[in-house]
Amino acid sequence: MFITAALVSHYWPQLRNLTDFSKGSSARAINGTAELQIALARVGFSPGSIDGASGTQTQAALLAYQTSHGLPRSGAFDADTAQLLQIQEPVFITRRLRTDDFAAIGRKPQDWRARGELGRMRYNSLLEMVAEQAQCDPDYIASLNPGINWDQLDTGNKVRIPHLPAFRVQQAAAYIQITLAKRTLRVFSADHRLLFHCPVSIARRVDKRPSGELRVKVRVDQPNYTFNPAILTSTAQREGITQKFIIQPGPNNPVGTVWIGLNLPSYGIHGTPEPEKVGRTESSGCFRLANWNAQTLLDAVHVNMPIYVEP
Repeated sequence: MFITAALVSHYWPQLRNLTDFSKGSSARAINGTAELQIALARVGFSPGSIDGASGTQTQAALLAYQTSHGLPRSGAFDADTAQLLQIQEPVFITRRLRTDDFAAIGRKPQDWRARGELGRMRYNSLLEMVAEQAQCDPDYIASLNPGINWDQLDTGNKVRIPHLPAFRVQQAAAYIQITLAKRTLRVFSADHRLLFHCPVSIARRVDKRPSGELRVKVRVDQPNYTFNPAILTSTAQREGITQKFIIQPGPNNPVGTVWIGLNLPSYGIHGTPEPEKVGRTESSGCFRLANWNAQTLLDAVHVNMPIYVEP
């Protein structure tokens, strides 16, 4: 199924998420790339990890926004787009670190077998945790907090982050569209309204990339991961692993915090331990999203939902 810009624009009757930040008394003009990325992510057009740098993923999110709103598809933040897409204050907030933040940290072992002995795949560092929970690249969070030594922070310390609540699709989703060439994933309603957009990583090998119509078979929040030496043969040989074992859930689980299994054996849409690399690096075969976008998708999909994978 191929979705045209004209078709999406035709079926756009006042589509808004309940947490829409683009309107209101405190809305103002967007200033700079970071604010543009934040504004797009707030209304469900994710540019991937917020990093303040203009690139292909920001352009793709902007094109999706323009398409869905019937704007000229320039791919640039032009006058027409700026008139409609604004940003509400606060753009940035101060986060006070809590005891449970530090309890969520635990560096991931290099050895896979050692990972299987952990009770949970926690965040590697405080910076990684704050960045992921703020939908940001760690380098961008570090730049917002100059002078902070992230290894010496304590309970009660404060850090500056974008104000970016989790986006949730408020309308009934009917199908997913994945475009391999553009490395994008989009969610549509039954009448072809674009409800959500985000970048996706695809398989490294062309022959491992599925195409055509797939279906959602299972949806799992906080999945574990089975290390299978018959599949990860090179890693198994290198580390001398001969038996399957389970890696427990957590943000640094190999499939992140979400598994949406497909009707193609061993294939799924899932999260990742490295969200800043989504759409920039390739996977072994599955479709990989940033954990926060995977959570949005998990909330929107249902079993047997069709997924149309296009070239």
